[in-house]
Amino acid sequence: MNLSHLLEPVPARDWLIILGLFAGIVMLIGASEIFRRMMQWSEEFNRKLVHILVGLLMFFIPILLQTSLPMALIAAFFTLANLIALQKGWLKGMHGARHSLSSGSKRSYGTVFYPFSFLILVLLCWPDHVVIIIASMMVLALGDAAAAIVGESLSQPHEYVLIADRKSREGSLAMFLVSGAVIFLILKFYPFRDHQLAALSPPAALWFALLVAAITTASEALGSKGSDNLSVPLSTALVLYFVLNHDSAAIRQFTLGTVLGGLAALISYRLRFLTASGAVATFLLAAVIFGFGGWKWTLPILAFFVLSSLLSKIGKTAKSRYDLIFEKGSRRDYAQVLANGGLAGMLMILHMFTENPYLYYYYLAALAAAAADTWATEIGTLTRQQPRLITSLRVVPAGTSGGITLVGLLSALAGALVIGLSGQPFFNPIDARILPLIALGGLLASLVDSYLGATLQAQYRCPVCQKITEKTRHCAGNPTARVSGWPWMNNDMVNFLNTLSGLGFLYLGMILIR
Repeated sequence: MNLSHLLEPVPARDWLIILGLFAGIVMLIGASEIFRRMMQWSEEFNRKLVHILVGLLMFFIPILLQTSLPMALIAAFFTLANLIALQKGWLKGMHGARHSLSSGSKRSYGTVFYPFSFLILVLLCWPDHVVIIIASMMVLALGDAAAAIVGESLSQPHEYVLIADRKSREGSLAMFLVSGAVIFLILKFYPFRDHQLAALSPPAALWFALLVAAITTASEALGSKGSDNLSVPLSTALVLYFVLNHDSAAIRQFTLGTVLGGLAALISYRLRFLTASGAVATFLLAAVIFGFGGWKWTLPILAFFVLSSLLSKIGKTAKSRYDLIFEKGSRRDYAQVLANGGLAGMLMILHMFTENPYLYYYYLAALAAAAADTWATEIGTLTRQQPRLITSLRVVPAGTSGGITLVGLLSALAGALVIGLSGQPFFNPIDARILPLIALGGLLASLVDSYLGATLQAQYRCPVCQKITEKTRHCAGNPTARVSGWPWMNNDMVNFLNTLSGLGFLYLGMILIR
């Protein structure tokens, strides 16, 4: 990431413009709060009004300014100011609240993520991709707002909940249509188009717009607590960067990846491999990995997902004995998908920008670690072998976090090896020694997972049956009391750290064999 543009001398004109825009945004926020109280507008209506109007103001900022530092400073200021205001309970009409299935209205961090996303876009896209900054923020300002306005204006919308926030099918459709229209219009009529945009035909612009709209709609649907104000503009920018900087063959591959990702997510949801949130997360992950990387990057994660899902189904009956202990069931939700595959997806994106060939091996290492942990758990529950706690080797009841068995260890090694073999056809011949490192790293990562499960993962006691469990609610939904571990160290965090440790073990192994 080149941030040298922040060091460029700022002309006085830029400072005057940014001060004027700063005053305009402050006046807009203040006026909206006054009118909310006078007109008795709802907090949500007022929040969306500010959301749209500020977004329209931000359309002009990258066009009017010649340097990036003033933009970065104003974005950083409002990120911090909004966070403080949210914590202090100031300007409630601007911050509003999201409606949660579990707890009614709840705090939204959308006003914090809004300027923060603009800050990230300025840092990453200035000065070569100004159109991406503008398009991404306009999708957020108009598309995301359309989803909320349409969903809330209907008397009986078709609602759904993926994480916590209530969404609607009608709102998601509005998000798709408005986002697609915004991208199309900017690509065709942006007044400062370069040669690349000027040569873009209407069918190609529509093609790109539909791809962006599909990804951003899924990102918005998966948002919670205002996180879509970050995920929507960043996903828009990522897809736009790809389609504007790659040839038609690569774009056709991304289109195919988006379609196949959608089909895979739908089929997996129908087969009950995934929950609804897991299906949407899988769609996004599949679109990125297959769309950007092709079969080379797709085969390993496909092997992980298919084989792990089949093992979960095969062992569902045996695993049902531990359903009251394990935090998650056999159907993967969004958190499990991202915990196991999110790091791999980030490595794929990083490879797209850097083209570092070694990132592919780290990608395999992350998936090998995830497969090792999954295979050890799924196959381990099929046996009657008594587990031993990794920290003391004393015998513990089956299903105890941190329990290991010989069968589980051998299964972990096998799972990691399968992932390594799925990527071996694409190895550089001089890197043949990396395969055993990936397999061994996956095994060691599974031990890290077990160690964290035994020491730091949160464990709870049910007040009804007195059992130790990973669940925060147990018998008949009664809240449990934490007896050990850190409250934020849940199963998904342990799984993420497991995949991260797989990268670390591969790195150490590569140093040793040099």
